Order: sequence, then C-alpha cells, then structure tokens
Amino acid sequence: MPKFNPVKQPRVSDEIMGQLKKAILSGNYRAGEKLPSERELTDTFQASRVVVREAIRGLETAGFVTIRQGPRGGAYVQQLAFDRVYESFFDLFLAGRMSVAELIQLRQLLQPEVARMAAMNVTKVSAKQLKAALETETGRYRNHAEKVRSRMATDLVLAQMCGNRLYQAVAETLTRLTQEIIIAVKPEKVVFHDQREHDAIVKAVLDKDAPAAAAAMSRHLNSVGNGLVKLEEDFRHKLGVGAAEG
Repeated sequence: MPKFNPVKQPRVSDEIMGQLKKAILSGNYRAGEKLPSERELTDTFQASRVVVREAIRGLETAGFVTIRQGPRGGAYVQQLAFDRVYESFFDLFLAGRMSVAELIQLRQLLQPEVARMAAMNVTKVSAKQLKAALETETGRYRNHAEKVRSRMATDLVLAQMCGNRLYQAVAETLTRLTQEIIIAVKPEKVVFHDQREHDAIVKAVLDKDAPAAAAAMSRHLNSVGNGLVKLEEDFRHKLGVGAAEG
C-alpha cells in the first residue's frame, strides 16, 4: 500500500485572507476604501479577532491593504502596483538565485524591444519627458547615488513609453536592481558607458526609428555588461551574501 501524508487543515486566517482578497479583486472594495473593522469581520467570519488580524496582516504583506492608525484607522485597500516585482527580484539576487550575468542577459533581450516599442509610441508629452531625462543625465549631482540614478533616467522613461505594463514593470525592476549594485560598489570615477550611447538611443526614439532604437540599446547594453559583471563579487561581499548558484 502506498504511503500517504496526513492532510493538514488550512489555517482559518488563510481562508479569511483568501475571501477578502477575492472581494478586493472582484471590485467589491476599491482602492482607497476601508475594509470592515476587525469587530465586523470577527462577526462575519465567526472567528477570533486574533485570526482576523492575522488575515489582514497577510493582506498588508501581499500589498493589498495598508494599515492606518488613529481614530480613522483600519485596513484601507491600496492600488496594486508592480513594486513587489522588484522586491522579489532583489531577494532572489541576494539569495544567489540569479546573477548579474543573468540580469544583463535579460536586459539585452528585453530593453531593445522596449526601445523599439517606445519609438513607435512617441507623443509630444513623452518626447518632452525623454528629452528632460537625457538632460538630467549630464547635470550636476549632490552625491554618487543621485548621479547613478540620473544617469539611468532615460531607461525608466523608455519603459514608461513602451506601452506594455508588464514590460515596463520588468524593465524598471532590472534598472533599479542595476542601480543598487552600481551605487553600492562602483568607484565614483569609473564610467561604464559613453554618454553618446544614450544620446543615440534617444535620438532614434524621437525620430520614431524603431529598428535604430533597438540596435542602439543593444549596443549600449553590450558595452556595459562586462563592467557590471565585475561588480557582482564586490557587491555580494559588501552585503555579506553568498555567491550566485552555478
């Protein structure tokens, strides 16, 4: 006879959390609205306040609600965002489940397409934003971190311009993760890419030349890839985390 494992009863808090999540996703509670109070939920679900509170904390951790204190406090539904994509990527990176080489490889596949799509979706407003971001890259900076973020400003604008929210979320995540690595360990005077590389990308996008935009982005990523890979060991050593798995 085969060996079976005991069936575990699901936690009551998980069931409550699941029902509340379904209510939010179905539009019964919209962003900015307050969930019923703990007392009301206790009566509704016929569960203890401790269990209800655990369910609400689970929703908070998952990004569905934010907890406010005070007379008008409680659990308020918040707009779901892609921020947790970055957090998940960063945690995987710290855990050694992905390497800088893999990060660069994904950027090389994704961001030329983002640039191509951005060139196809140029508007007067987005063109103005892209020009402003490019000007920011060559401005004066208060510190190293501000310089690094400014030097990658066009990457974020291009992600917004591409018109695909999933592409945007992943591209922004990869850009932010790259920024964190550079800010943490790259010597301030070391430069990974020629500013003309970004100039070429922006020009192609503003000219609405999609193939040229993709090609310019690909050349840019190829030039910065090796430099970033060399930073990984220093970054992991500084944060006290292990090397990426082979």
